[in-house]
Amino acid sequence: MGYEDFNEVDFALDNFFCQWVLKPDIRADAFWMEWLRIHTERSREIQQARKLVLVASMDIATMDIATMDIAVVDIENSEQNPSEEIIDKLWNGIVQRTQTVPRIIPLYRRRYFVNAAAVILLLFVTFIGYRFTFNDETTYETANGEIRRLQLQDGTMVTLNANSKLRLPSSWGVAGREAWLEGEAFFKVKKQDRDGQHIKFIVHTDDVDVEVKGTEFNVNTRQDKTRIILSEGNIQLRLVNEKKEVLQMKPGDLVDFSKARQALAIRKVSDTHSWYSWKDNRWTFESTPLSEVATLITETYGFPVNLKGDSTGNQKVTGIIPSDNLEDILASLESILDVQAEQSDKQISIQPNPN
Repeated sequence: MGYEDFNEVDFALDNFFCQWVLKPDIRADAFWMEWLRIHTERSREIQQARKLVLVASMDIATMDIATMDIAVVDIENSEQNPSEEIIDKLWNGIVQRTQTVPRIIPLYRRRYFVNAAAVILLLFVTFIGYRFTFNDETTYETANGEIRRLQLQDGTMVTLNANSKLRLPSSWGVAGREAWLEGEAFFKVKKQDRDGQHIKFIVHTDDVDVEVKGTEFNVNTRQDKTRIILSEGNIQLRLVNEKKEVLQMKPGDLVDFSKARQALAIRKVSDTHSWYSWKDNRWTFESTPLSEVATLITETYGFPVNLKGDSTGNQKVTGIIPSDNLEDILASLESILDVQAEQSDKQISIQPNPN
């Protein structure tokens, strides 16, 4: 479908767009991320349409009559009322998405429902979103083997790796741009200024605060440490410990911070992309011990890996293998190394090939 001529309301009334906002899946994410990449100038309209869909998905049946009456008075005194046509469309969308289709709506109830829809839309148009200001924090989570791509309200793109969690406060984008990460994620931060001042984007982990401008970087908080790889732009790291050390990172820098040893290490890498190729559903290895690959499998798919034989874990893996299917990963390891891999309901066993 072509969306080039759509406005905010058209997007908000489109079923495929609503699916992406309310119940995103890989297919919808892939389509809309590619559409936004091609039509970057439409990102503001998409952001507004997303807000409208979220507001319209509210269950207005839970609103009490007194609250509605107050809202109706505010609407009637406003000069920014939406058109009847938009109100009707919004009302129909609310009915469909809340799955409440009454056969007959009494006129006095219809008045409350229609005016409530007008209140919702007016809140969107004037950016008075109590839903966005006072709601609890927003949490994005991924399951075993799942990669999720997100576009935040400011246009920042986030790719969340398997078994990871990203938390945003209710005031995100209004009081600042701060996020809390558990697991692994790749960030492509969009620069943002307000009144000539740069708005910081900060990613918090248990060990460090990552402060960035417009940049691309990967953060991994697994294995009792935090690892940051900077691909583009500049990063300032601030350790969350008694020393409060500050480190400036440049493109190509890889930083490891060990929580157990409270030790910070920095080194240069020639190919940063290989460290986060997971976001493109593949793993890149260069003389990587099989023991580390086994840990990566457990972190991604949740299966413990039993390496049989004293030297099995020391075998080195070099190459690029697909990472979106566990069976393909095991088959690739068997083709690269002289091992046999077996998967049961509860674990994976890798042993030297008996042949």
